[in-house]
Amino acid sequence: MTRRMPLRNGFALAAVLWVLTMASILAAGTALVGRSAFAAARNRVNQERAYWTAEGCVAEVRALADVALSSGDPSQLSQVWRSLDRAVDSVPLLVPLRCEISLTALGSAIDLNSSNDVMLRKFFRNAVGVVDGDALTDALLDWRDADDDPRAGGAERAWYDANLQPAPRNDSLASVQELALVRGMSAHDDLWPYLTVEPSRICLATAPAPVLAALPGFLDETVTKLLAERARGTFLNNFGTLQSELSATAADSLQAHLPELAALTTSDPAGWTLTVRAHSGTPSVQVSTEVRLDRVGKHTIILRRQTQ
Repeated sequence: MTRRMPLRNGFALAAVLWVLTMASILAAGTALVGRSAFAAARNRVNQERAYWTAEGCVAEVRALADVALSSGDPSQLSQVWRSLDRAVDSVPLLVPLRCEISLTALGSAIDLNSSNDVMLRKFFRNAVGVVDGDALTDALLDWRDADDDPRAGGAERAWYDANLQPAPRNDSLASVQELALVRGMSAHDDLWPYLTVEPSRICLATAPAPVLAALPGFLDETVTKLLAERARGTFLNNFGTLQSELSATAADSLQAHLPELAALTTSDPAGWTLTVRAHSGTPSVQVSTEVRLDRVGKHTIILRRQTQ
């Protein structure tokens, strides 16, 4: 004979099972929330540690720069400032720096926003040839100008809309990374280190060869001579001295563009960009701090700061 469990007992069992299931789900959810909260708190702590480590390294590099500027002959201040990155490296450290550090002189790259058609075209032509160089130049100029009329090799809103890409800014670029949005530029990211959005005249004492070669009137011979003098520790402070070291052809080319060069170049960097990256924790959290260092006498001052 089969005995049947009363119906109310079946409901009770189902209720117990439901409560146990919900309790398990609630416990699992609480544990997940707890782990997420712990991970978020850990990341905040590591981010704070990395931030203060980066700030400490900025202060240390500034101190090293001040030592380099103040320890030498006062008449050599300009020469130390021109090669501040090497001067900082030469100062003995009591404790190794705990960050990745780079010092870049202002004027070591071409300003994407203020440089004219001629200089940009010369730079890109030197790098990728006439046809592709003109296309890159026109696309960049179309991106930053205020109208929607494309140049011969450029691209305006209609092209970007047709290719489902963001429309041109029609204004100055906010960062070098914005070049990724300009038609054709992503394929030439090896050129980006020679470009900047930091306004500055080209520094003859620090600019690399591709930047110098983009200057009006500069021939290959001129660039080679200038770099050779820099390698020997000689800084040519005026174009007259440089012309005297060149062939007639290179000297005449320089002479024809002296008014432009006077406005575009400087013998000393206006400042230095110090970039510091610090890490903390596992998985690693990175903080990057960038400051602009300028010189007042034998000391450096910070004019701009950006942290990411």
